[in-house]
This record gives sequence, structure tokens and C-alpha cells, in this order.
Amino acid sequence: MGDGQGMTQTKGKWIDWKAEAEKALKGKGIECLNSLTYEGITLKPLYVKEDTDFVIQTSKREDRKHNNWRVSQVLFADDPSTLCKRIKHAKARGQDSFYLKNFSFLENKQEIAAAFQSIDWEQDSIFFDVGEKFEFIPRFLQYLKESQNVKAAKGTLGFDPYESLLIKGEAPIALGTQYDFLADSIKWCQKNQSSVRTILIKGNLYHEAGGHSVQELVYTFSHALDVINELINRGLSITTIAKRLAFTFAIGSNFYMEIAKLRAAKQIWASLLHALGGDEVSPSMFLHAVTSSFNKSAFDIHVNLLRTTTEGFAAAVAGVDELTILPFDLFFAEEGSLGERIARNTQFILKEESLISRVVDPAAGAYYIEVLTNELAEKAWREIVKIDENGGFLRLLTKGTPQKELKKTADTRLQDVNWQKTKIIGINAFANLEDRVLAKRKEKKVEAENPSAGSNPSFAEAWKILNESVSTHSIDKQELHPVQPLTIVRLAEHYEQLRFHSEAYEQYHGYKPTVTVMVFGRLKDYKPRLDFLTGLLASGGLQVDVVSSESEITAIKGNIMICCGKDEDYECVDFSFINEIKAVNKQATFFIVGNGHDKKMEESGISGSVTANMNAYEYLVTLHQLIGVRER
Repeated sequence: MGDGQGMTQTKGKWIDWKAEAEKALKGKGIECLNSLTYEGITLKPLYVKEDTDFVIQTSKREDRKHNNWRVSQVLFADDPSTLCKRIKHAKARGQDSFYLKNFSFLENKQEIAAAFQSIDWEQDSIFFDVGEKFEFIPRFLQYLKESQNVKAAKGTLGFDPYESLLIKGEAPIALGTQYDFLADSIKWCQKNQSSVRTILIKGNLYHEAGGHSVQELVYTFSHALDVINELINRGLSITTIAKRLAFTFAIGSNFYMEIAKLRAAKQIWASLLHALGGDEVSPSMFLHAVTSSFNKSAFDIHVNLLRTTTEGFAAAVAGVDELTILPFDLFFAEEGSLGERIARNTQFILKEESLISRVVDPAAGAYYIEVLTNELAEKAWREIVKIDENGGFLRLLTKGTPQKELKKTADTRLQDVNWQKTKIIGINAFANLEDRVLAKRKEKKVEAENPSAGSNPSFAEAWKILNESVSTHSIDKQELHPVQPLTIVRLAEHYEQLRFHSEAYEQYHGYKPTVTVMVFGRLKDYKPRLDFLTGLLASGGLQVDVVSSESEITAIKGNIMICCGKDEDYECVDFSFINEIKAVNKQATFFIVGNGHDKKMEESGISGSVTANMNAYEYLVTLHQLIGVRER
């Protein structure tokens, strides 16, 4: 009785709200407030309990008594001594998981022992992504065994067999050999009672290639399913494999979508385990999240602080097991910088001040998130089944389908930035011309940290630690034709190039590239358009020189001139001065702010118009070419 009465009241409130909303919309249906996501999901302006009636609970609620996660910040070092100091430094500041990607300087047990002597194996955890440095795994396992820490050590010590294919287009060692190696690693861990995870599925690669949430879920789990099937064929059970798997997902800036994506990932994993014959004791998904690089910018870098905080919050709400927040200044800061400290402390604020870690599944029961989670899971599951029925992920990858689909989504996202539908603060909106990056910019680190294991004879030697005889395994260099690698992109990168070129122009000439803006009418009338124009030009690193009097106009020396005013004020302007200027300056090019001035443009020799509904990036590129701004 009570429940039914509550539902009736809710329905009545929904009807009242809908009536008021349509009244405010002047008779339009509230459907006009719906929006379509990149995933093809229609978002409504309001969700009520009835929307969750079709939500299918595909898995039981997680049996967790807390929402705690490991703080897993990346540590950089080039020698064992430095790494040991960085681990001590991070431990003293509360970090309890140590994320490493460079193992080139850890070639023997003495170096390994020196580097990790400060880790408390009973309390601390590791997240070691060895990349192509496969031979580090048995070396490290042997170190744990000899130091009597093999049972106590916890965390991830693994690699993704598909990573090199996805990033470089080819594998350093045949996939079959990698699967043999993974199977031997797992068997060794079982035999020696080690709990470390040795399989890493890097779903974040699909995000960084521009993919939307459904694509990230589909390709991540199809990719994982291929790996699982190969290991099952090598005699391992699904329960055993599941215990050794860690998933990495990227967290973007679409707050609710990212929460729903990670929750959907847990549902898909539960369904996948069930489909593969897993039992009730099969382990839940181990989920590592890392904040996105796709949406970060090299200019106005402190905005990255806001982005990473929102992303970290989304990951915490979604219930991740391990979280990496990238430094806000990751593009050019030195290791050990302020950015690293703030990234680590952001996690502690989320855990200790916001107390998210004390609430299990904080998003549970939120109608919007529950519906979105269900839609993502259902869409992704249908595609995962389809890929499996058509031969699996590797076959799809060799055809180039994921690469094309991800590029298509990335191109759509980039076009939305170019057409100003998507705003990136500090890049195509509210750009700060005084922000200097070129002087302090450093080249992106090349992952030569993980040299090709296929060319390193120590791989075979290290394998002997896992298996006394390697004669049954063929260490093949390659078994596949190269595939098309993913194109890793950033949304702001092409705009940043315009700014870099502008900075180089200023360094060479001693002044910023400048566009002259001629204003007409009263300040209060032309200011909105002038502000819009100034902001648009700043996003390309272009300074504005405003002129208004007739004497100033005739004395203009620049090549680019833009007329700015209200449409009504243009009617009162004699644009014959344009021909006068062009007679003196053959390279002078004129534009006008606003639409609907085609006749005036044709009569006066104006080359084009500037509007809010234009490809701003292409226009800025045109201005750079006309001014002579280029890469130096």
C-alpha cells in the first residue's frame, strides 16, 4: 500500500513537472531537451523511478564492506637508488601502491633488491606494467621467492599481449609465445602460492585513441576474451585466469558517463565469467583506473587540476580497486614536481575528507546512473557477442575495424572542438595569450624504457626460472602480418600547435601575430561581438588591435582586418575605405563578423564572415597562413 502510494505520488509529480516544463518551453515537448551522446544513447532531462523498471540487474551487488582503493601514482626513475628514494618518499606521504613502467635498469637481483628494499610487502602493493620487458616478471618473482616475500607480495606484475600490436602495429614476440609465457607465469605463481596478477588488459588505449564508452567496453572485453580463451586452451581454468587479471580503464571528463562505464564494466565481467563457466566463487573484477590524457592540455595547465579531480571523483564513486591520477603538468614538468604531489593528495582528499571510501557503491539507486549503466552494458554486450561469433578480436583487429571505428569517433570529437560545439577551457575557449609553453616544453618520453624483448636473449634465460626446460616453447619473433596501429590523439593537440607556432613567431619577430579589428557603432553594441572575436583569435595565439576612427583605419599596416559591429550599424558604414586600403596594400584581406552580409561582402571585397557557427580551427589556420605564422 505504501509503495503503491509513493509511486502514484511520484508519477503525479512527474506529470506536474512535465506540464510546467512544456509551459516554459512555450508548447514544445520536453523531448526537445533530449541530447544524443557519442555512444548513441539519448539522454533525457529528468529520470524517475519508472525509468529503472527495465533495468536488468545482471550481477549481484558487490560483497564489499567499504569502497577503499589503492593510491597508485606513477614513479619515475633511471637507476635503483633513485627508485628506492622515490618509493620511500611516496610511502612517507601515504601512497600504498607503486606504479612502474620503466624496468630497463633492473637487470639482476642485486639491482632489484636495491630498488625495492623499502617496500613493506605485508602492507604495500605494486602495479608493474612491464610492457615488452617480459623477462622482468620471472626475475622479480625469483627475487620475491629468494627474499621469502613471494606469499606476502600483492598487486599486478604483468603485461598486455595486445599492447604492442595496438600501439606499434606488430608484436615483438609471437602472440603464441606470449600466451605460453603467461600460462607458465600463472602456473609458477600457483605453485609458489603467489597472489600477484600477471595479465594486464589495457582498455585505456581505446579511450586514448578517441573511442567513446561503448567502444572502450566492447574492445576491452573482446580483447580480454581472446586472451582468456588462449589461456584456457593452455590448460588453465576460468577461475584461475580471473584471479590473475587486472583491467585498466581511462577516466574522461563526462562525469556520469564515466561512472556508468565502470559500473557497466563490472556487470559485463560478471556476465562474461558466467558465460565461460565461472562459479559463484569466481573473483570480482580488479579495476585499475587512470585519468585520461585525451582531454588534457599543455596550455592553461591548472585547468587540468579541475579535470583530474573530477575524473578521480568519478572513479572513486564507481568503486575502482586502484586509481592513478596523472599530474596536471605531465606534458613538461620534471619528475617529482608539484603536479605529482597534488595528484597524490587529490586522492587523499577524496578518501579522507570527502569520505567516499566509506560508502559502498555511492551511485547505486541514482535513476540516471542506473539507466545509463544498463544501456552501456547492453549495447556493449551485444557487440562483444557479435565479435566473438565472427572469429574474435584478433581477427577484427587484422581487418582494421576497431582502428577505423575509433578514428571515426575521434574525428567526430575533433570536429566538435573545431566547430566550437565542444569547449576546452584554455584552448578554444578563454585562451590566455600570456601563457607561455614553448620555452618550457619538453619532448614526450619515448617508451624506449621497454626495449623489444624479442631481441633480448635474456628472455629465454629468464623463462627458465618459470620452467626448467624451454625446449617445448618456440620463441618466435613474429607470427602475424603487421596490423594498422591505433592513432593516439589529444583533443587539444592541433590547437596547441597553432599556439606553438604563434609563440615561435613572437620569438622571431619580437611581437605577437596581430589581427586588426575595426569596430563600428557604440561600445555597448559592438562589445559582445568583439569579446567573441577576441576569444576566438586568442585560441589561435593571435592578438587583437582595435581601431575605430577613420584616421586609424586608413593608417592600418597589417594584412588581416576584421569589421566588427551590430548588423544595423553596418548599414550606416561606407565600406569604400576597403578598396582604398587594398590599393595601397595588395595583401590586405578583410572579414566581417556576423551572418547575412553576402551582398555587402561582394560589393566591398570582403573575403568572408566570422560567426559562432563556423569551423573556427580552419579559419585560424587560414589567418596563420595569411599572416605568415608557421612552424620554425
